[in-house]
Amino acid sequence: MNIRGKTLHVKYAWINGKIEENVSISVDESGKIIGINKKVFDENVHLSNHLLVPGFVNTHSHAFHRHLRGKSEIGKSAADTFWKWRDNMYGLVAEVTKEKIYQYCLSTFKEMINAGITSVGEFHYVHHSEKKFDLDQSVIQAAIDSGIRIVLLQTLYERAGFDSPAVHPVQERFIASYEDFLENLEKLRKEQSHPRVQIGVAAHSARAVPFDNIKRLFEYASEERIPFHIHLEEQPKEILDCQKWIGQKQGPSDILLSEMHLNEYFTAVHATFTPAPNMIQFSKLGANVSICPCTEGYLGDGIPRINENLKISFGTDCNNRICFLEEMRWACFSQQMLNNSRSVCGLSPEKLLQCATIDGARALSLSSTAGSLEIGKYFDAVSFSLDSPLFANSLTDTLIDSLVLSAGNREIFACFRVRSG
Repeated sequence: MNIRGKTLHVKYAWINGKIEENVSISVDESGKIIGINKKVFDENVHLSNHLLVPGFVNTHSHAFHRHLRGKSEIGKSAADTFWKWRDNMYGLVAEVTKEKIYQYCLSTFKEMINAGITSVGEFHYVHHSEKKFDLDQSVIQAAIDSGIRIVLLQTLYERAGFDSPAVHPVQERFIASYEDFLENLEKLRKEQSHPRVQIGVAAHSARAVPFDNIKRLFEYASEERIPFHIHLEEQPKEILDCQKWIGQKQGPSDILLSEMHLNEYFTAVHATFTPAPNMIQFSKLGANVSICPCTEGYLGDGIPRINENLKISFGTDCNNRICFLEEMRWACFSQQMLNNSRSVCGLSPEKLLQCATIDGARALSLSSTAGSLEIGKYFDAVSFSLDSPLFANSLTDTLIDSLVLSAGNREIFACFRVRSG
């Protein structure tokens, strides 16, 4: 639904961390919010029985993984570890082309929009087809054509493991030297002018990037004030391999904390086996953690040791199931099961919604653009029909609880975002 240059009147809206009733939101021709009040006019676009919330911000995605659906092999010995699943994923991109990666991403991004996701951090490491870095622009174009806001997390991948073992043939599509990567990154950043496209950076993992270059890339991101993401300690093997390689009882998170000055531009992805004391350090330093509960369950990874002060956001990662409300629920439910408690880290429905919006925008350096319904930000929003039987008997003060813990994609009425320009 195009709302540019119009005023939308909605029965309920989530603004400043609470439900407001009978809200009118005016949007200019560029798609930015220019007014929020309770004035009602006949010419308004009326959503008489709807709940409006900020569009969800997906901080970790590998869009092409979606096309492995139906090949989980869950429950069979052929897929009993993450590493065996990875081999299947490599098969998907063995013969990837610009057109294939475009189609993979376009269909995934469209599905995200239908799930209320208006912004995505695409952790992009499949760079090369016929030429070096010739796949990158195809991912960006797919986002533009789908209508989603993208932060392309251009990902550095230099080696196949801590001790630089022989490279898998498919990994040749990922690998670049730091110097070549940075040269292409600068070129990519200069070429982007679309209002929905931003470029961030990522180091794939401590397995794939030496610590010296992780530090260099993070310092570059901090200086440029762009997001830096890294897969961190998703599997115990990464920690054990690191300890074996350096000859000390230190995992990747120990080394990053000792050698880098982490800040709000840093996001650890998964951190499934990161020790709880290190997670506390992340929170004290203002770093972010992106967790992907549906994928972490799908791949049998585990449950991260989060804490109440940690800035958490959510990602759909492998995109086998794209439902952001489900990510929120399982972030809460998995922690409750882990801790045998129904009150863990303050994960109320309201906090989960904040993680999915405001804190997600923070992790992608989009806080001035998206994540909340505020004057000056783009009108990225999703509305839910309260005519659904699911919301029957819900009161004003129980709507967010009903939404986050009970609703799904089918309750979505419309997803609003800046479609062109």
